[in-house]
Amino acid sequence: MTNLDIAGNPHTPVDVLVKLSTDKDSIVRYLVAKNLNTPVDVLIKLSTDEVSEVRGAVAKNPNTPVDVLINLLNDEDCYIQTLVVKNPAVY
Repeated sequence: MTNLDIAGNPHTPVDVLVKLSTDKDSIVRYLVAKNLNTPVDVLIKLSTDEVSEVRGAVAKNPNTPVDVLINLLNDEDCYIQTLVVKNPAVY
């Protein structure tokens, strides 16, 4: 099993997701940001990731806190702003 498989698995333990959130591979970080079991503190950290796809996954995750979503509305990537607006947490 690869880090990609583990990061995207909804049954991955939280402590493993925390560790994978710092992986050098942005695809692994993207999958962690997308995972519904990822803890809020990790989503907060990933919301400032240098890779826009990772920030976009945070913007789509319904567990992302509203204050983080509000910050993402100021992201330089307008696609991320669109993802925030579509997040069910804002309704």
